[in-house]
Amino acid sequence: MVHLAAVADIPAAPETLGEAGERAWARLWTAGQAWLSPTTDVDLLTRLCEAHDEREAMRDQIAVDGYMVAGSMGQQRAHPLLSEVRALESQITKYESLCGFTPSDRARLGYAEVKRASKLEELAARRAARVQGAK
Repeated sequence: MVHLAAVADIPAAPETLGEAGERAWARLWTAGQAWLSPTTDVDLLTRLCEAHDEREAMRDQIAVDGYMVAGSMGQQRAHPLLSEVRALESQITKYESLCGFTPSDRARLGYAEVKRASKLEELAARRAARVQGAK
């Protein structure tokens, strides 16, 4: 296994990114700095962040036009960009997974989530501490 050095500084955002992409860039590099490599992962992160820009642009257009638009025969139909947004969101999820941004991918990479103890676990821990203190 090759260990990659953690990202010390967030790489500069590509010029191709808009506002949503730049926000995603900063958020994702910050969150993934322990496992992302600016040498090998920059292209994939760029595509992921560009996809965030595209998603925002499509959702903005849907907000202007409305969810229902007139079809070719004047009938009401769902905005055609809705299916494009869903397809893009599916691609975004794939990019996120490839970059280790889903819980199962972080576990696969060895980065476990901090799990909050349940009430039952807290009660058991307190009881065990009392028993240890009584000995």
